[in-house]
Amino acid sequence: MITVNNTAHPFSSGMTIESLLKEKNFVFPLLVVKINGRVVEDADFAVAAVKDGDNVTVMHLLAGG
Repeated sequence: MITVNNTAHPFSSGMTIESLLKEKNFVFPLLVVKINGRVVEDADFAVAAVKDGDNVTVMHLLAGG
């Protein structure tokens, strides 16, 4: 089990940030993702592994004016 934005989510072997974002349907163009408090660069989403027990935070950025 992992935690995504303070909600329990099933863990699956081989999970990456990219696969998690697709599974959770996060499609916002500007996302900030942290695993256990550490920022993951968007260029690393495909290779950043999520491990069982991890705490993942996904935030979308909005701009306005």
